[in-house]
Amino acid sequence: MPHLLFVCTGNICRSPFAERYASHVADRSAVTDWTFASAGAGAMVGSAMDATMAAELQALGGDPSAFRARSLNRDIIGSADLIVAMETFHRSVVLDDHPNLVRRTFTLGQLARIARDHPAEVHGEELLGRIGAFRQRARDEDDIQDPYRRSAELAHEVAGQISGLLDELVPRLG
Repeated sequence: MPHLLFVCTGNICRSPFAERYASHVADRSAVTDWTFASAGAGAMVGSAMDATMAAELQALGGDPSAFRARSLNRDIIGSADLIVAMETFHRSVVLDDHPNLVRRTFTLGQLARIARDHPAEVHGEELLGRIGAFRQRARDEDDIQDPYRRSAELAHEVAGQISGLLDELVPRLG
């Protein structure tokens, strides 16, 4: 079963939101062959999901319950078929230690841009193969801002950005 790993800094805002929202989208899209997880480059290990982002997730139908932050490590990275970072910095953290994963490590914005360059009927393994072969650089404008300890408005904006991109991408994984 293919496994997608989301990566951010503390693993309490963006990446757990993406993990749980992707699972929600997969359930409603009948994408049953993927699993989703998350980890943080500087994780607040054992912490629950940020309350503001958890509320945003619940408002969209996702479930933040029982989430606990974990730290990015070699085993977690090694288990992933696709690694999706929230910022170019997080992508660099993964690739600095694992340069062989360049064809399966992207920022969320970068992955969405590349997927849009392929017809909608291209999905699943075919889409992943094309994405891995496509040489489009990550851009700073692809980064998703960190809402941690910032305004509820920014959390809402970030939740909308992540959910919008995952609404496009997750159905195409199956």
